[in-house]
Amino acid sequence: MRALKNTFTVLGMLVVAGVVVAEFAPKNVVAQVRAALVRDADEPARQAVVIRKFTNSSIFEAVYTVPAGKRFVLEHMNCTSLGPNLFAGAYLGSFTHANIAHSVPIISTAAGVTIADSSARFYYDPGTDVNLRIFTTDATTCTLTGYTVDLS
Repeated sequence: MRALKNTFTVLGMLVVAGVVVAEFAPKNVVAQVRAALVRDADEPARQAVVIRKFTNSSIFEAVYTVPAGKRFVLEHMNCTSLGPNLFAGAYLGSFTHANIAHSVPIISTAAGVTIADSSARFYYDPGTDVNLRIFTTDATTCTLTGYTVDLS
């Protein structure tokens, strides 16, 4: 009988110890299950712009016209060509060397693929055309990214 009493006493003490440990032990942190909705409160007027142009031959053409009441900020240019001949540049105005806003430097020519890529920061006013010059003899895709800002 005494052994049974000791068994219940030990079990009771273990239960109390377990409750105390559970109460003061570190709690598991639960990760946020849903994505947080975030907005850029400092720049509410920005609207993303992605311009993509594919060609198999050399071109010089307007690829984007800045809407009225907006300013376009060109931030990044990337061009990939399936051959060794590639020059790409963004022009402001007519096709002259004085109007080159940005020439994209070639960063890789590995495995027969030529890649030109760089960051930029150029501003185009409302109604202005973003002219793209691509000199190539192979399949080439250029992507220009940036955003427009409301002027009013």
